[in-house]
Amino acid sequence: MVNIIQDVAGVDFMTEKDIVLEMLLTSKNVLNRYCTAIGESTTPQVRETLKKHLNQIIDIHGQIMDFAVEKGYYKPFNPPEQFKDDLKKAYVALDLEPWKLQPSEEFFGPKRDIPIVRS
Repeated sequence: MVNIIQDVAGVDFMTEKDIVLEMLLTSKNVLNRYCTAIGESTTPQVRETLKKHLNQIIDIHGQIMDFAVEKGYYKPFNPPEQFKDDLKKAYVALDLEPWKLQPSEEFFGPKRDIPIVRS
């Protein structure tokens, strides 16, 4: 997974912040999938097993979230600051343009005529 992110972003490293935020996104996705599985399970035994796993995942997600907040990687109590961080990430994502592709690769996404202006 790290190599894919590094290749896409064009960097040779991932910071601790990148890893922690990726872990948060992953655990959030796992939580959603467990909730769906519990809702679709047909036997009480399966539901109980999934609930036990879900509670463990909730605890782990909470630990990761506490760590992210403590380190300042995630700012749930300061929406304007969190918004600035999210906007910065969006600009980085928009900068992943076809010019980073190898000559043998083809770009299928939308092309922008106007560059992003940052203030």
